[in-house]
Amino acid sequence: MQTTTALRLYGKRDLRLETFDLPEMRDDEILASVVTDSLCLSSWKEANQGENHKKVPDDVATNPIIIGHEFCGDIIAVGKKMAA
Repeated sequence: MQTTTALRLYGKRDLRLETFDLPEMRDDEILASVVTDSLCLSSWKEANQGENHKKVPDDVATNPIIIGHEFCGDIIAVGKKMAA
């Protein structure tokens, strides 16, 4: 199984840089190797507000989310439904 390292949000001002196993890729997904990523104001607000932010799930403490959505990278693999 492949692993990755990412900054994950567990709650208000609780960010952790972690290495973890990647789940198996589904048919409607891509796998990208991130070259660079930046945090925008909305990501900063999510980190500061945690589960109080409208886009952060209530169970973020047990199911952390990856912070950052403005990135550049290389596509490594493409799911079956994405190949067309």
